[in-house]
Amino acid sequence: MNRSEKNLKQYTNRIAWMYWKQKISQKDIAKKFNINTVQVHRILNDAEKRGSVKVFVEGSFDICRQYEESIKKRYGLKHIEVVPTESTFSKETTAETLDPDPLSIAYAGANTLLNKINIEKCRNFGWSTGSTNSKIANILPEIREPVSFVDTTGSLRNDLSFNPLLGLNTLSKKTQGKCYHLGAPYIFPSLSEKNKFFNLKFVKDVLKKEEECDYILLGIGSMKGGTSLYNRVKNHPYLVDKKTFNQIKKDGAHAESSGNFFDIKGKHIVYDEIVSKDFRLIKKKKTIAIAGGTQKASAIKSVLLNGCLFGLITDEEAAKHILEG
Repeated sequence: MNRSEKNLKQYTNRIAWMYWKQKISQKDIAKKFNINTVQVHRILNDAEKRGSVKVFVEGSFDICRQYEESIKKRYGLKHIEVVPTESTFSKETTAETLDPDPLSIAYAGANTLLNKINIEKCRNFGWSTGSTNSKIANILPEIREPVSFVDTTGSLRNDLSFNPLLGLNTLSKKTQGKCYHLGAPYIFPSLSEKNKFFNLKFVKDVLKKEEECDYILLGIGSMKGGTSLYNRVKNHPYLVDKKTFNQIKKDGAHAESSGNFFDIKGKHIVYDEIVSKDFRLIKKKKTIAIAGGTQKASAIKSVLLNGCLFGLITDEEAAKHILEG
């Protein structure tokens, strides 16, 4: 008699391990558990949906490889990955996610992070608050190494409420290392208040920890839309008010990344009251930007023109627009 699927749930991870890690066929697994292959297929699908299994694909793809070579050469990058554009998109709207980045971008980012951990043995990473990095944190499996993450970007919203796109709370449950965060607002009411905050010992200690990072992972937002800077999530306020947002746009800002702004030609724009990631570190460390989609292509290009990036992970539609512009 075949076992019921309810009773098989306790074996889901074992079956997933046998199939993906031990390369045992669905037919042989079915025989071992005295079930049919349809049940095995359903169990494997369920394992993926629940997050027990993370599937990553290594290597480049056809036209994507050409885009990678062209972008790498044009902008002097050391790391480049262009993934296929998704033919279907999530039902979630930008208003709910704050970010139009395809999910494939987050998967590619997670895969790159795992490679840096497992192959290059990196143990310290600079992190950034945002929708894409939050997705990466959710996708990552348990990290069985003492890997630490540091986010020095201001992330509290304009009413000082917690930012739902932090990502560090998820990472802290998955790594055997530690996660550090400034706990600062994205923008201070005045420069004097910001200076007082940055003179605190614990703040200086957190900033020093980012100096130890091997890589920094950032997102990129467009000031024309597709950024969590002024868009909002349900029941959460904005990072900056409308007046400030419009002034930043009026000043010529075209792209935003961890509190750093860039005009259309790549010039870096600084706002003293904003708690941005240290731009000196962004240029000094191996900083990889993770962003994609046609809505962000122009913004990504602005950051590339600055020359501050070590690498880029994007999708083919964005890559096409970056090269055509």
